[in-house]
Amino acid sequence: MSNGADTTRWRWSDRLVTLCLLGMSAFELIELHVHFAPAARIAAILLVVFLLVGQTRLGLRERYLIGLAVIATICAFMFSDTPYALIERGFGQATYLAAFMLLLALLRDGAVTSPSVLKLGRYLTHRPPGQRYIAIHAGGHALGMILNFGALSLLGPLIQRGIKADAETNPELAGWRERRQMSALVRGFSWIIAWSPTAVTQALVASVVSGSKPLIMAGIGFFISLGIIVIGWAEDRITGKRARKTLAAHDALPRPDLAAEPFPWQAFRRFGLVCAALAGISLVLIFVTSAKVVPALMLASPVVTAAWIWVQYRSRPDQTAAAIIRIRDIAAISIPAGSPEAVTLSAAGYIGIVAAGLSNAPLLADISGLAAWSPIAVYLAIMVIVPVASNLAMPPMLTVTFMGSLYSALPDSQLDPTLLATALALGWTLNLTASPFGATALILSRITGIAGTTLSWSWNTTFTIAAFFWAALVLGCISVLAG
Repeated sequence: MSNGADTTRWRWSDRLVTLCLLGMSAFELIELHVHFAPAARIAAILLVVFLLVGQTRLGLRERYLIGLAVIATICAFMFSDTPYALIERGFGQATYLAAFMLLLALLRDGAVTSPSVLKLGRYLTHRPPGQRYIAIHAGGHALGMILNFGALSLLGPLIQRGIKADAETNPELAGWRERRQMSALVRGFSWIIAWSPTAVTQALVASVVSGSKPLIMAGIGFFISLGIIVIGWAEDRITGKRARKTLAAHDALPRPDLAAEPFPWQAFRRFGLVCAALAGISLVLIFVTSAKVVPALMLASPVVTAAWIWVQYRSRPDQTAAAIIRIRDIAAISIPAGSPEAVTLSAAGYIGIVAAGLSNAPLLADISGLAAWSPIAVYLAIMVIVPVASNLAMPPMLTVTFMGSLYSALPDSQLDPTLLATALALGWTLNLTASPFGATALILSRITGIAGTTLSWSWNTTFTIAAFFWAALVLGCISVLAG
């Protein structure tokens, strides 16, 4: 009897978790698109209920951040003149980020069962050496737009599967190939957040820096990311020369493989249709309802995912029924499974908003002598602070939210809000290759078994430094031209 009772309680708890997360996301969409104020409060209540009933799904990191959020709330009541308004702003940010993470992650569920995505992934990881870096970098970048962190889950194991045969016959060669291919994946995936509207970075930065223009931010980030491909490729060629010299000394150079795998055009076209559908629905929402880019993507994502899954079952006579069962499984399993990441983002966003609201922005500016700093010096300092703080285990979400909110509280700032937001996004991007605590290193380390310090410090320090100087050069030139 006790086992049956425990199972029943687990099932009801699991259902309640799912209902809370789905309800929070739905009410957040209502608030974003209909501007119905009570919807935001309902979303906040559902988030709190989830935090109470979903404790078993949360790890040490999430509980630590929730504890900090509770402390921030207590401080708001003790030291703020308007605690309820401050806490409401914090919850507004928390539910927005949690819903963003959960809704955009739905695309990954459509991708994991897509034969087209698998074919593209295999093709990318089996290119000849001269093409491999560009293919994996660009592929990780493109797949990351749709799959988000799912791109790492897809391509990471594919890379290791591709070099498995080498590991048995030529382990030294396999080690070099793993380093170069994993580095290409890390770099290509990480730099998507510098510009892609599907990335949480763009959503957060635009929301915390008042007056910033997301489309201009995305344009600057995209231009910088084009240069990053060249920088990464050049570093890879240098690493390749060093690898060949080492392998030649040990008589371990590989034999040339002349086999050429044809490009999977059909898979590419089908994947392109998914991207086009996501962009098309978002653009319709933007023009028809005057929605912003990120809220439009949040609404388009579940629609595109449902259609994508339905098309995947087109060869079955029970197509619609099978698709409904799959979607039900996503709601019951995948969405709750993604709750730790959603809680991490929402808690960090909440803490950043409340901490900034409790801080005396003008006083901090005076203490730091910010008024005497040139704008470009501020932008460059931010690009350094975010990855350095990440290496000290400070989540970039918290750092970026705090600094962006501080700027919004300054009465007379000479900083350009769009360039400031871009600097915050670039700092966050640099953190992904510079820090073992960055999301890319953490996730890929868990998937592949490669240490996060190896993925970041050992393999990507030179690349990250070069990327910083390139990004600083572009941002500096734009700052000077903007006057």
